[in-house]
Amino acid sequence: MLFCLFIFVLLLWPIESSADTYTAMVGQTILLPCSYVTPIHKPVPICWGRGICPLTQCNEQLLLTDGQNVIYQKEKRYRLKGVLAQGNVSLTIENVREADSGSYCCRIQFPGLFNDQKTSLELLVEPAKTTTYKPQLHETSRNTQPNITGCDSILEDGFTYITEIPEITSPANELQKFEDTIHIGIYLGVCIFMVLVLTLVLATLIFKM
Repeated sequence: MLFCLFIFVLLLWPIESSADTYTAMVGQTILLPCSYVTPIHKPVPICWGRGICPLTQCNEQLLLTDGQNVIYQKEKRYRLKGVLAQGNVSLTIENVREADSGSYCCRIQFPGLFNDQKTSLELLVEPAKTTTYKPQLHETSRNTQPNITGCDSILEDGFTYITEIPEITSPANELQKFEDTIHIGIYLGVCIFMVLVLTLVLATLIFKM
């Protein structure tokens, strides 16, 4: 008798669809599909939860409806954007996080014993891809030492990096330049004076002759 009852329960137990896997990257929006054929009289309450669908209700409920309206929402990231009256109860998760990875359960709560429609899904969240910029360097020979005026050339791993060496000035350098200018002026003045004296002496000798 008990064996026959067990077989009867198995025959009435709703078949749960195999868990499909969906993939998203961190920060994206993912849609987990779930739908049912709406009965003529009215829409059916549903729930979304985390983990494998249990015998009743949903574990770690994310969303719950009364058939026409959402009556519970764990976070604003979880939304039902489909038309509930038409049986579209697909779950939209916005701004996906790595912690969102795992199993999800969509449970359509049809009236009657063991009539619920259960759909299990798997979500795999991957880290967001980052793009790195790699500068292009010109390869040169290690034995070549370019002579670049005003620049510093560094050879590292077969690549040449050119770094401009700024000209460094100081008060001492400015003073040295000023003294050099004065010395040059004195030398020129003495030379001009000597030329004038020699010219005057020659002119005097010429007039006396």
